[in-house]
Amino acid sequence: MLSRTKRKVAITAMSAAMLLSLPLGASASTKTVASYPVSSGVNYSHYTYSASSHINHLSINLSDPYTKLKMGVPSPLSKTAPTLTLANRDSREGHRVVGAVNASFFDMKTGMPMYLLSEGNEIVNGGVISSSNAYYVSHPIAFGVTSNGLAEIDNFNLGIEIGAKGNVYQMTGINRERQADETIIFTPQHDKNSTGSNEFGIEIVVETNAPVTSTHYGQQLQGKVVNVRGYGDKQSVAIPPNGFVLSVHGKKGLDRFKSLTVGDDVSLTLSIDDQWKDSEFMMASGPMLVKDGKRHITMDTTNWRATALTARTAIAISKDKKQVHLVTVDSRAGYSNGMTLTQFANYLVSQGYDRALNFDGGGSTTMGIRNYGSNTVVLANRTTNSSQRNISAIVEAISTAPTGEANILNVSRQQVGEMLVGATADLKINHVLDAYYNPIVPNSSQIVTTSSNGTVEGTGLTYKAVKAGVDRIQVSYGRAQQSFPVTVVDQPAKLVVKSSATSVKPGESITFSATPEDATGQPIIYQSSQLLWSVEDEEIGSITSSGTFTASKPGITEVRATLGTKVIAVPIEVKSIEAPNPTPPTGGDIGQIIDFFKDVPLSYPYATEIYFLRNKQVITGDTDGNFNPRNTLSREHAAVILSRAFNLPPVEEARQSFSDVPKSHRYYNEISAIANANIVGGYSDGTFNPKGQLTRSQMAMILVKAYKLEGESVNKFKDVSPQHGAYKQIHILANYGITTGNEKGEFMPGTPVNRAQFSAFLYRSMHL
Repeated sequence: MLSRTKRKVAITAMSAAMLLSLPLGASASTKTVASYPVSSGVNYSHYTYSASSHINHLSINLSDPYTKLKMGVPSPLSKTAPTLTLANRDSREGHRVVGAVNASFFDMKTGMPMYLLSEGNEIVNGGVISSSNAYYVSHPIAFGVTSNGLAEIDNFNLGIEIGAKGNVYQMTGINRERQADETIIFTPQHDKNSTGSNEFGIEIVVETNAPVTSTHYGQQLQGKVVNVRGYGDKQSVAIPPNGFVLSVHGKKGLDRFKSLTVGDDVSLTLSIDDQWKDSEFMMASGPMLVKDGKRHITMDTTNWRATALTARTAIAISKDKKQVHLVTVDSRAGYSNGMTLTQFANYLVSQGYDRALNFDGGGSTTMGIRNYGSNTVVLANRTTNSSQRNISAIVEAISTAPTGEANILNVSRQQVGEMLVGATADLKINHVLDAYYNPIVPNSSQIVTTSSNGTVEGTGLTYKAVKAGVDRIQVSYGRAQQSFPVTVVDQPAKLVVKSSATSVKPGESITFSATPEDATGQPIIYQSSQLLWSVEDEEIGSITSSGTFTASKPGITEVRATLGTKVIAVPIEVKSIEAPNPTPPTGGDIGQIIDFFKDVPLSYPYATEIYFLRNKQVITGDTDGNFNPRNTLSREHAAVILSRAFNLPPVEEARQSFSDVPKSHRYYNEISAIANANIVGGYSDGTFNPKGQLTRSQMAMILVKAYKLEGESVNKFKDVSPQHGAYKQIHILANYGITTGNEKGEFMPGTPVNRAQFSAFLYRSMHL
């Protein structure tokens, strides 16, 4: 921090070769990083300035009935402490410190403040004014809150007058270390019992008729000299509890007071100019930076103290003296460049402040604020060093508002996304505040969750989705409320099922997993217990609730994942340990089978249909010799099969182009061919969605259009309403016996078609 040598302020060295300063008059931009109220009359903001400096700002409205400014000092005064320590020490119910900055410069050797501090009319610290404008404080200027409750930054005139032998003399200080050529007064309110002055001067002890219990403006003391310690005497001089000590150094002072002897009358008068009399507090500092809205720096701006790029602290006021601004600029390598004193003054002018005064900067620059949900004042800025520096005085923004009822609620959802009917989700209480931003300790059982359309409900920190719909969640805590949008669905838009293998031998196990997603591919909210696993043929194998399939005997079956109303079937083959090669039969509608699929024995339910299409070269298997009949069919593979079934020649130019099927696409010719033949079209957004799964309803629409089928079945499927987009086509297929639905009378229009089912439907359509 700052110390003092003789009558000059000695500042901790700061390198002027740090970072290049911003050019004066350069165009500067301010960007808000954060801004919010910390009490009813105090707002905190964090800015970046010219993209090189970080500024923290507390705006205090003294017109707010619950807002005050106070001065905080260590106890004892010489025991320095961090800004946050002092702020939290002073915070209590009805007197909450919501923000603070470091203020007074201090002597690093003694820990004492260097400049005048007073509270009420009580002089807390005497202070000194430098005789050279190379130092920060060469003019008597102070910030304070005057007796009318308004802020002030202005000059002051401190009177410390000694009357002796008919003469009145102005002293240079009170209750601080005596420096060269000074005459200092020590009262019982000094932080030590003795003066501590060296032998190169005289000490005159004066006693009054009553104890001196205060040192304050307007005070007048009359006493008599009871002891004089002579020049060169090293004896310690105690401060009498009922008097004061006159400590003199230098020729001028010695000439004035060397004739005083025991029994002489001496008076002491303390005064301050009228505008500071009865002030709530005042603290001297410097230099002044802004006056009447213009830059006004009361020190030599070419001095290295002013030109150093470093952290700075200032206090500013509005012209009506009702708004006070505590401002810090950080200096930390790689984060914030700091400012010169001129740049800092220019910034304060740009903000429209009427007056501004510099406080202690550099490593001492610290701002603390009260964050939501806590009464503890925490660090808002990034200090120059890794830890806060101990300082000697702070300015505190105080909220006197008592803690009231809940008015502000802030909760967050542990999971965000579409919710499945029956799923539960949890809330986290971030904070509950009253109308004055005082924190309230939350009771989670008082949280009530509802929704406008009744899609969710809950008490406490857990809520449940009860019906599908687009809605808005309303979370209440007493009168405090917060809301979120919510979408509840009865099934995920996508359910991606994966397995660790596609085939297994009897006695072995494989694991299935399912990932539900919304239409954009984001996960939905559901509970694992809602995901149900089943096996089509339980004689072939069984599956646990966690998705582990265990094979029992050879065969082909389906593993089904059900989530809400969504069902996804995945084929699984249990292979014999010694699987014999099948003997190719001949004759019948199949004809001579040249090559068998490994996974389609003749006993397979759709073997006739599959091998008919194989012989016609409409379908082919995979490179491993399998057909994978239970695999779902993509739209691009359906296009390939249909182009072969209708013997459509490849096209070089498509009459209908799709944004997701460029000419480089593997199946561009086949997709373009069926689109040109008006068998399969795309979507309204101009896409074909080649990788998308082909659903049973889409298959119905394709086959009816391709084979120009007409006439609906009288019997209708339970799960296909007249409003369904493929209602007519589905029941045309039923009329021709191409589909019969399941044993429940359902068609399951949204279920993807697998390769075996599509082969069967296509075979039946071709044989009408």
